[in-house]
Amino acid sequence: MVRGLGILALVALGLVGATVGARLVDVARRTRGLPELAMGLGLLCVSALGLPLATVARLPGVVATPAGDALFGVGLAFSLAGIGFVYVFTWRVFRPDAMWARAALVAVGLALAFEWLGLMHASGRGTTLEQILPHTRPWAIAVVATVAIAFAWTAAESLHYHGMLRRRMALGLADPVVANRFLLWALGGIATALLCTALVACLRAGLAPLRHPLPLAIVSVAGIATSLSWSLAFLPPPGYLRWLRARAQTSAAGALG
Repeated sequence: MVRGLGILALVALGLVGATVGARLVDVARRTRGLPELAMGLGLLCVSALGLPLATVARLPGVVATPAGDALFGVGLAFSLAGIGFVYVFTWRVFRPDAMWARAALVAVGLALAFEWLGLMHASGRGTTLEQILPHTRPWAIAVVATVAIAFAWTAAESLHYHGMLRRRMALGLADPVVANRFLLWALGGIATALLCTALVACLRAGLAPLRHPLPLAIVSVAGIATSLSWSLAFLPPPGYLRWLRARAQTSAAGALG
């Protein structure tokens, strides 16, 4: 049951990520906005291309074959590119003028390229998945840690900006829907960062993330939380938007009265 729930959470996260990514790319096409394009491409690279291809490459009968190695390399490249786009999004939205953020982008790009090379080399050291996993584990830990840092950074920046918007809302200078969107993005980032941190711990302990009940349970909870946050942030139902605006009006009236 835990395995089924974990796989379902991953599938839901992938579908939500692909849907949100496609919507953001469409917004970027119409507005020529770099942040929307970066995050849209990032989510599409990971959710719609990278993870599905890499997963297929690890199926029985495909792993350690020329086709499997090619699929894994392409899927991994898309996944790592998607992670890079998350960093680009955070830099462009929150720290566009900070030199340290630009330097961090260069460092992350080099790290991702190095991780791709390391994983590709390690994945060729065996003919079965059981033989390959011990060699790829250190590189997998590095990749997951890179993802954790990406979402922890974007979550921290988003929480900070949400606090600023809340103060402006009290003066009628900020849209409650926009403020809530920053909060939801932060919550999704926190859930993803915690998920990755837990996965790093599980990998270091030698637990297979998609086979052991503990990491599967963590994946389930964090995946559902992230999917819900992203859905409400980018695909909100009309009733949710009305509730946000009504709550903001009630709060403003209470502050004035």
